[in-house]
Amino acid sequence: MGPPGIQGEPGRDGAVGAQGPRGEPGAIVTSDGGTLTLQGSPYGGGVDVANVVGGIAKDADAVVIVQCTSDGESFSFGTGTKTASGTVLTAHHVVEDAPDCDVFSEAPVRHLGSVVEAVQHGERDQMELIMEWNDHGAAIEGLEPFFETLPVLGDFLVIIGHPGVGSNLALEHQYTTGYVTSASASETLNNLARGAYWSQGYITDAVAWHGNSGGPVFNEYGEWIGLLVGSLNGGSSNTGPDLTIAIPLL
Repeated sequence: MGPPGIQGEPGRDGAVGAQGPRGEPGAIVTSDGGTLTLQGSPYGGGVDVANVVGGIAKDADAVVIVQCTSDGESFSFGTGTKTASGTVLTAHHVVEDAPDCDVFSEAPVRHLGSVVEAVQHGERDQMELIMEWNDHGAAIEGLEPFFETLPVLGDFLVIIGHPGVGSNLALEHQYTTGYVTSASASETLNNLARGAYWSQGYITDAVAWHGNSGGPVFNEYGEWIGLLVGSLNGGSSNTGPDLTIAIPLL
């Protein structure tokens, strides 16, 4: 029997963010006593979008489709990224209700491996997947995550994900770009009862859809600095995200 295939209808999901130019580094102290590096300056030079996205795309084999199920009949989807150490980072809400997960490449879709353990990072929407890779998955070079890094207002971001529209999932990588519209959304996230879950969350106008959740956020330098986790929409039905919520990697 061959490897499992992508199937089912995309489940509920969040959105993804991205990042950009860097000025003089700074730091803030988090609620748990740690520090976060402040990365960018909104007043830096212009961004060469085509070359930034093109450079990120060269290493985007590490970005994968995460398919999960709890019963083998209904499936939910998200996006993840293989790390240099061989694990996969994604959003916690992608896998929390469906612990039986597999990982696939973008089109042409190929099974890359199965999840053997999922470890949540604290109480936040960040999950590390311990993988059993097959030969195809093992051959992919993982990306080095940049932990504890926050953008500042106006920073440029790139997001990669696999949005689901209707009953379909985009099997090719989808790249969106944007800028940080709020570098600290703690009051908004607390109001949504997502303060701890989306700890240190920030908001961008880079577009993301269901299926993008857990996708990587990159800055202007091609550094992987965050995860897409959610979205805000002005309509009560939340039919399409107008603003995207991302969190730094911790």
